[in-house]
Amino acid sequence: MDTFSNLTEDELLEKEEAWWEREDELNSDWIYEGVEIFTSLSKANPKEIRYKETLSYLLLLQGEDLKLRQHSYEDAIECMKQVVKLDSSNARAHYRLGFLYFFQKRWTKSIDSFQMSLNSLPRKLRNQLQKDQQIKTHFYILKAAKMILEENFKKVEKIPPKDLENFGEMKLLLEEMRSSGQVEEKPYQMIVNGVEVRNISEREYEELSDPFENKGMIILNFKSTNDVTLSLNGKEIFITPALVALIEYLMRNPDGVSSEDIIQRKYRYSRDPHAKLRKDISRLRSRLRSIHANETLIETIDGGYRWNSSYNYRIFKHSRDVSTDLLLD
Repeated sequence: MDTFSNLTEDELLEKEEAWWEREDELNSDWIYEGVEIFTSLSKANPKEIRYKETLSYLLLLQGEDLKLRQHSYEDAIECMKQVVKLDSSNARAHYRLGFLYFFQKRWTKSIDSFQMSLNSLPRKLRNQLQKDQQIKTHFYILKAAKMILEENFKKVEKIPPKDLENFGEMKLLLEEMRSSGQVEEKPYQMIVNGVEVRNISEREYEELSDPFENKGMIILNFKSTNDVTLSLNGKEIFITPALVALIEYLMRNPDGVSSEDIIQRKYRYSRDPHAKLRKDISRLRSRLRSIHANETLIETIDGGYRWNSSYNYRIFKHSRDVSTDLLLD
């Protein structure tokens, strides 16, 4: 912070101009330098809203970097807390805190943060949750509640049956939960052709995600937060964290997505968001040619892009994998 703390606002604005010229959201140094610049600008002129808004954006990026590349989850949470401190009504910051706590299995805190995101009323459109994000928030609240239920169920199951006999209501409740399938273990989610979604078991996941046993099927497999692959007919490529959210979003919306929609979710603060989006699409297309050189898997349509493949495809994610939700939303 000493690098910029003694500069005047005009001097900092010159630094900002040079910094924007090197815009690269994949570069940790660029992100962290921006945080220093806009922290200093916010102190030099606390009334300038733009400084705080850009700092919030950079802290969100820093949080992504800390979580996905450096595995510093607590530091990522601190970044989100700083955003909330700058703007307590920022629904997206509360939303991301919910995901970070969910990833850490801190179910109660996750539920609280998601509830805050639903209850927040930000003035700026870019800090509001879109309708699909609101639905996703409700989903993760229910999912976290289910996780709490399952964890408590496992603890209760360890109680000797003889002891449970003294509390008939508990025994009855456990039997009811077992019969209703509320504690059935299906930890993976499978999305088929971007539309059909179902939960599957570990065994089903191993069978259906095997690229050699499922020829003629494109498979996007979230093996872990930092290990996402795309395969076809035995050929497999690694999808870098910066591009994972983009490809999943396209595959989960087979009718196509507008450029403006993607920009609002991921590139809305960039100096030239359209150029940044085109650059990432180009990077992704280059990666995809490694598994299918004869077909353009990402098609340019009027006003946006569409996943374009003659192959059926599947996406596999563990129920606790929230990596792309953090990257794109």
